[in-house]
Parts: sequence; C-alpha cells; structure tokens
Amino acid sequence: MRMGAARWAGAVAILAMVVAGCASGLTAVADAPTAPVNRTVTLASAVGPRTAIVHRPTGLAHNSPLVVVMHGAGGTAEQVHSTFGWDALADREGFEVAYPNGFARYWNAGFCCGAPHTRHVDDLGFLHGLVAQLVAQDGVDGRRVYAVGMSNGAMMAYAWACARPEDLAGIGPVAGALVAPCNPAPAITVVAVHGTADRSVPINGGVGPKSVSHYNYPPVAVSLAPFVAADGCAPTPKRTDRPSVQLSTWTCSRDRNVTLAVVSGLGHEWPGARPASPVKRLMRPPPPLDATTFLWSHLRTSALS
Repeated sequence: MRMGAARWAGAVAILAMVVAGCASGLTAVADAPTAPVNRTVTLASAVGPRTAIVHRPTGLAHNSPLVVVMHGAGGTAEQVHSTFGWDALADREGFEVAYPNGFARYWNAGFCCGAPHTRHVDDLGFLHGLVAQLVAQDGVDGRRVYAVGMSNGAMMAYAWACARPEDLAGIGPVAGALVAPCNPAPAITVVAVHGTADRSVPINGGVGPKSVSHYNYPPVAVSLAPFVAADGCAPTPKRTDRPSVQLSTWTCSRDRNVTLAVVSGLGHEWPGARPASPVKRLMRPPPPLDATTFLWSHLRTSALS
C-alpha cells in the first residue's frame, strides 16, 4: 500500500507540473513548425499564369526591403535561386527576395529578346504586380525595392527602371545593357557589373560572337550615361583599382549613386555564383568579386522619396 501511495503521489506531482506549465504559457508538446521560408506565388496574365519563387527569412520584420532577382536568357528562377547566393545574404541582412520566371525563359526588355519581345509580353506589368502583391501580403517596404538581373535579366532591370521608376529604389544589372527607350531617364541608384571578356554582351558594345540574340548592344558606358545625367552626378567618376577589378563611382545628388565594377578577364557570368557541379565548385578559384554582396552593399541605402 505504501508503494502504491508513493506512485499515486508521484503521478499527482507530474500532473501538477504540467498544469502549472500550461498556466505559465509553457507546454509539454513541441513548438508548432514555422511557416515555410520559400514559396511560389502565381499571378494571372494575358499569356497565362506567371510564377516567382519567394524567399522570406523566418521572423523578418515588417517593412523590410525586397530584392527582385531576374535570370538571364534561357534561364529560370530556380537556377538563379540556387546559384547566386541571395537567400543566405537575405537571412543575414534581413530582406525578402523574389525570383520571377520570364516568359519562355526570356524577358521583354524593350527591343530584345526572344518570344516575350516578339509577342509583346507585358513583363513590366507582371513585375509591377508581383511587387504590389508582396507589399500587400508580406508587408515589404515599397520604398525599398531593388531589381537585379543577369544578362537579359539585367536588361529587364534597366527597362523596368526606365518605364516604372516609381517601383524601384535601385537596380543592379550584371552583364547586361540598356535596350529599352529611356528618355528621360529616372534619377535612381544604379550598380553595374561587367566583365572585359564578355563575348555575349560585349563591354564596349556590338554583336557578341556568342550572343544568342545577335543584338547590336550599346557599350556599358552608354547604358549608364542617361542615369549619370539624371542623378546629377559628377561627369568624371572616381576610380579605384583592386586586383582584377576597376571600380568607377560617380558622386551624385540626394544620396544616389552610380557605380560600375569592371572585372578583368570575366566572361558572360555572375561573378561569385555557385557552380552546379560539385567538381567545379572544388576546382574553381575564388572570384575577384562577389556580385551578390557587392550589389547589395551599394543598393541597400537607397530609398524612394
């Protein structure tokens, strides 16, 4: 009888602890899982459903910035999502990232490229709608939206800034050129990255020998010139040389800036991107520039007035 009484007393004590824990806000069960960090959003359009991968760090504050990352010609949202390193940076720095898919893997960036151009796809409307949806659903800060892109995605960033300057606080084109009407150009922060050995979108303009569009691209300097003028920048940039990188920075008005990083020997690629092949990841030397970190460090202080 004494042993049974002891067991009964122990059970009562455990029950009391559980009740006390519940009363104090503690529970004996595991915490509910947090919401998924990545999701796919879908928007209706004239050419059918349009999608984007969205990465939202757990616990992200309300009114955090948004970076829209656009793939190049023939690419996909999943490709740039898995290789450019924006998710890890967003987790550290506290912002949301959206990776939209172009139509048939291309963007209608003005006078180029692919099926979106020939079919007059309204990519500007899609991107504007995507931002509006994320502002409404996730509470991102509409004054701090930045568009970055690779190649045809970089061209789309230029076109977006020119056509809808009220959407963006800054753009970061990598290995791209301005191929859209842009008169007048908006006053906006621009941070560009280009390689001297780019044979698809040559840094000095022309038809690249490896171009998939065979478009006669303007030089990078010509692409940046309208923004330098609109931002009220000094006509001559300050130049800083690093190993394999020449950095040109134009001093502009109202905390805006125009910056160009020219990477010696770099081809048509996103410097610092993570190769898909494990062997290439091991064999590849460290890049002279991590484009993802570089773009964010120059864009993050810009905001729409």
